[in-house]
Amino acid sequence: MPTFHLHKALAEIPANKWDALAGQAPLAHAFLSTLEASGCVAPRTGWTPRHASLWEGDTLLAAMPLYLKAHSYGEYVFDWAWADAYQRHSLDYYPKWLAALPFTPVPGRRILGRNEASRRALLGQVLALVRHSGASSFHLLFPTAEEAGWLQEAGLALRHGVQFHWHNAGYRSFDDFLGRLTHTKRKKIRQERRKVAEAGVSFRILRGAQITDADWAFFHACYARTYAEHRSTPYLQCSQLKPPYMPNADAA
Repeated sequence: MPTFHLHKALAEIPANKWDALAGQAPLAHAFLSTLEASGCVAPRTGWTPRHASLWEGDTLLAAMPLYLKAHSYGEYVFDWAWADAYQRHSLDYYPKWLAALPFTPVPGRRILGRNEASRRALLGQVLALVRHSGASSFHLLFPTAEEAGWLQEAGLALRHGVQFHWHNAGYRSFDDFLGRLTHTKRKKIRQERRKVAEAGVSFRILRGAQITDADWAFFHACYARTYAEHRSTPYLQCSQLKPPYMPNADAA
């Protein structure tokens, strides 16, 4: 009989077992565990790891990145109206259960498993846990269409959003891409690119060991400034800077 577990850190699950189910990024063990090891995902930042897993002996059958959230930041899904409704009725919206890839709206599988039966079994265990946990709700963000169907079957409400994705439709060059557009759009894009070049802005592509500490510090400074200009606070930290902190309730 499979056994259900909750883990306080992803490090409790061997990377090779997790990645055998997750495959490539974005749910790679290395990425999620690094968020925890760096302190970006931690109780003090409002993210308490409680990863769910289903085992048969030493075999990992299914797994889900799961967190208890003390706020709704870092999700790219805005449920402030729900939180406000709870508050107006003197109810606690937080903590809430969240199955998600932290800090990014990248869609993909959130319920990992060897097969459909094991994935559905894990989802059933998580929903049973949620019902008896005393928390307000359970949220699974940016799932696959298959997973969304399972959630709907289980009685959960679906929220539909819109994302815009660019795909290379066989373009051999940038001019080939422009050739598919109207004259007006081509002209506007070329004018904008010319202004960027005239301003002296250039780009470098660096990979792996080519990226220096100074490059990371500059990247983080741009990242942090973007958050500051939107009246919010960044989660991801740079080793040369102070660690992240939880946004206050008044942050926009």
